[in-house]
Amino acid sequence: MRPAPRTGPRRDGLTLAVFVLVLVSALLQGSLGGLLPFLQADIPMSHTVGSLHITALAVGGLLAATVAERVRRRHGRMPILIGSAALGAIGAGVIATAQSPAMSIGALVLVGYAMSSTLIAGQALLVALHGRHGAQMIGELNVAYSVGAVAAAAALPVVAATALGWRGFPAAQAALLIVLVLPLLLRGRSSVDADSTGPTAGRARVALRRPRAAYAAMCLSVAVEWSFIFWTATHLVDVGGFSAPTAAGAASVMWAAIVAGRVAGSRLVGRLGAPRVLVASLLVGIVAVALLSVASTPVLAVLAAGLGGLAAANLYPASIALVVSGFPQRPDAAVARASLLTSATSIAFPLLLGAVADAAGLQLAFMAVPVTALLALGAIRIAGPAPTAKPDVAASDQSDKSYQGATS
Repeated sequence: MRPAPRTGPRRDGLTLAVFVLVLVSALLQGSLGGLLPFLQADIPMSHTVGSLHITALAVGGLLAATVAERVRRRHGRMPILIGSAALGAIGAGVIATAQSPAMSIGALVLVGYAMSSTLIAGQALLVALHGRHGAQMIGELNVAYSVGAVAAAAALPVVAATALGWRGFPAAQAALLIVLVLPLLLRGRSSVDADSTGPTAGRARVALRRPRAAYAAMCLSVAVEWSFIFWTATHLVDVGGFSAPTAAGAASVMWAAIVAGRVAGSRLVGRLGAPRVLVASLLVGIVAVALLSVASTPVLAVLAAGLGGLAAANLYPASIALVVSGFPQRPDAAVARASLLTSATSIAFPLLLGAVADAAGLQLAFMAVPVTALLALGAIRIAGPAPTAKPDVAASDQSDKSYQGATS
């Protein structure tokens, strides 16, 4: 999470606030799968009702992506981030005290809305603050999210075993948001106006021939990413014939590779550009599918899962950076639209793959993943070459009024 070079202490302080907000917000999302058994033990509910908790997160995210640009034009980025921290704290607090499924499901809609708003406004703010280093900062922000999610999975059973019980975990997250994150955001807001006009660190000259094709590349890349995340373990069991413990072990290796890949990718995006990192990730994904389809030993299974994790690691961060690079004067609108499209893709494509698997078998259905990767490579080619990343010293940050004029 090292800040990009050539930024002043004020911008570094605001950058730190955004990173801490994302990391703490990821604690509840990353622990949701582990929280559900505790929740179901305290509040009797069916598996269908339990699954609605996961859907609630997606619904909240879709709502945020739908209204994000409108809210940003009216209020600015920093009020969105401050409001997201407050909503996240309220949602976590309600989960910590929930006595019915309606309370916990409603709380997770708030949590999903807060997390999505945080990512939309936070990524656009980093682009405005760091100019030509914005792509690297988007990658590092996703590293912060991954660190928070992994920390949550490890910390939940520890907290649940204490006198606080499992409810202490969302309560602790709410406390962190109120006591730590909100003061950081308020201090950052007072030290630098995130929506004002001022010199940037240098904005890249964009060379995308067809910027709108970047949206197609992003959706196709996210479809590949979520296919690995949702289906790798099931593929190893149903197609490879491995035991569930072996598949679970391979899945843990995949997640470790995702975190390591994002750490490396955040540096590579800054040096090589988002398109090159995206192309490399898609090619690794194609190799991972080929290896997964022939894996016959635990070693090959783990290797295939690890390659799948490396492929999935940077598909979202690099594709978001690609989209933003095509719309440098409208990062908020670009990120909001991208978030809406990725939310819909992450819900629809895995379900579509599952439906095809039910009809024709998972091995055949999973062949849609390399096909989708090839289509994504074609979309990247249509969008055009990478930005030159040469600083434009005459460029300046756009104010909210400038963005409103550009998007109206």
